[in-house]
Amino acid sequence: MKPFIDRVCAIPAYGWFAFIAALASSFGQTFFIGLFGGQLQATLALSPAGLGYLYGTATLLSGILMFWLGALADRLALRRGIGISLGVLVLGCMAMASAHHALMLWGAFFLVRLGGQGLTGHLAIVAAARYAIAQRGRTVAMASYGFILAEAIFPLLVAAALVGRDWRLLWWLAAGLVAVVAWPVLRGLALKFADLDLVHDQARRQNKVDFGPAPSAELTRWTLLRQPAFYLTLPMVLGSAFVITALFLHQGSLAAIKGWGLVDVGRAFVLFAVAQACAAFIAGRVIDAFGSLGVLRFFLWPMVASVVVLGWSAGPFDVWGVFLGLGLTAGANGVVSGAVWAELFGVRQLGMIRGVYTAFMVMASAIAPMLLGAWLSAGGTLAPLAGLAIVYGVALPQVLVGAIQRNKDAARSGSTDNSGSTDS
Repeated sequence: MKPFIDRVCAIPAYGWFAFIAALASSFGQTFFIGLFGGQLQATLALSPAGLGYLYGTATLLSGILMFWLGALADRLALRRGIGISLGVLVLGCMAMASAHHALMLWGAFFLVRLGGQGLTGHLAIVAAARYAIAQRGRTVAMASYGFILAEAIFPLLVAAALVGRDWRLLWWLAAGLVAVVAWPVLRGLALKFADLDLVHDQARRQNKVDFGPAPSAELTRWTLLRQPAFYLTLPMVLGSAFVITALFLHQGSLAAIKGWGLVDVGRAFVLFAVAQACAAFIAGRVIDAFGSLGVLRFFLWPMVASVVVLGWSAGPFDVWGVFLGLGLTAGANGVVSGAVWAELFGVRQLGMIRGVYTAFMVMASAIAPMLLGAWLSAGGTLAPLAGLAIVYGVALPQVLVGAIQRNKDAARSGSTDNSGSTDS
């Protein structure tokens, strides 16, 4: 027990900040909102397609805003940034509790997605990836553990709390937890390592701290969008958000199709969380040892297996197989998507880079529920989705990672050639 306590006490303040911010962001994550999908459809007379449209368009707008707002992590003190993001999340939770028609629900979706998945989740990963130098993979995994813990405890708690209670009460409680608990704790943690900003800046100016790889020109949003490696990486790190968001938001409809009970789904979320934790733990150490590109080749495979089970199997234990595979990929993705940008582009402007990525990620998570909702409402079956998943998750990454590696080798070779010609 003592070694465990010592290890916990040794975790730096920015590691705890990443963990708790990720935990707080869960009120704006799809898995949490999807737990209320049945109640929202019944209360507001929405179809799966209608719910998916409202959620998707609100999420899409929040993702577009993250294209610009992500850079706030490079400009604002972290304590101010987290105050803004949690303030938006509190307003969103209050709006969810007060929604009585579709337009109000759309606004609530927008606020919780922007404040939760968007800004708060973004700051959790940026803090972990920016301040950790030697063990970036493990520190990013700390943020992943915050997401994982939320996915382990909230589905069961919500499933139990919804029995005989108004679902709106839970959103009022969420608003209170963010305002009264999460904000003071995160502000205090941010103040603890505020001096680290100055220490790192001074050391970096003296070339004592490694920024990571630097591009040949100043990296702006527009130069980033002209980097081939950025586009080659996106399809892999967006795949998890696309698939899991769609499945989680429509978990009620899928449970009805597959014959799963709400309690069964709540229990399966515990397996999902355990699988995530194991995958994040392993991925953090593999990335620290070998880099993130090797992990990109294979981390979507468990998710592919889940979609295959969902589409092609009709056994009584399908729910466990589906959530196990999704959890393994989600856990690895949480670490890979935090570390790969630092590995490819350095950490000087990591907030801007992750803001652009987050915009794409949120937009992918906006489109997916709309597509799946329309497919289910039209009477579509799940079987064709399995074939698409195999092509996307197994074959495509092999091609893309190979192209990224060739791009890096060519850039390194060009840099060497240029420096050689200059010296001569």
